[in-house]
Amino acid sequence: MTNFFAPHMAAHRVGLSILAVGIAAMGISASGAAAAGTQQATQAKCSRANPGFVVGDSVVDAINYLRPKPISAIVGGGKVDGDVNRRFDQGAALIKTYLAASPKACAVVVALGTNDQVSPGQWASLMSTLKSVPRVVVINTYTKDFRRGQPWMNQVNAQIAALPAKYRNVRVADWAAMAPSLSSTELPDGVHPDTPRAADKFTSTVTAALRAR
Repeated sequence: MTNFFAPHMAAHRVGLSILAVGIAAMGISASGAAAAGTQQATQAKCSRANPGFVVGDSVVDAINYLRPKPISAIVGGGKVDGDVNRRFDQGAALIKTYLAASPKACAVVVALGTNDQVSPGQWASLMSTLKSVPRVVVINTYTKDFRRGQPWMNQVNAQIAALPAKYRNVRVADWAAMAPSLSSTELPDGVHPDTPRAADKFTSTVTAALRAR
């Protein structure tokens, strides 16, 4: 996705730098199906002794700039890694790296899919990587004019919505439902939160998903 929010964020800092139901219908691999069966439903129990982490794209980058302590605190003070124009495979590779370093992470928050289409196989691979994590929160995507600029986002959000039925440790943070309530000041480019209040709404949406049964 074109980095159209960079000029707006420059005032803050320089360099801000549909899984459908059914394995057969979406072509999920046998290994992906097996991984799904190993995942358990539990709440995140994050602390400084057992932190999780957040990996996302420029939306997370904006949140981390506006509210670094609250967004980190929801995963026990763990790392928050967002980057401009980050694609799904790049984020998935980073998640694998972080999880290898912290195999007992209390939770992993994923905010990817704004910048590219995602295949069923990519979701299955990521969920297999995350099969031992007690709670995985996947944040859905929102762009005000996505039907024109990012037509794949309907599909991505449908894929995300289908994940909890297949993977018991997954919950969805419904940012797509929350974001339209933000004002043009809070979400000036239709994508990236740009006020502390907007960032707090994003964080509270993720927190609710982390705490959900």
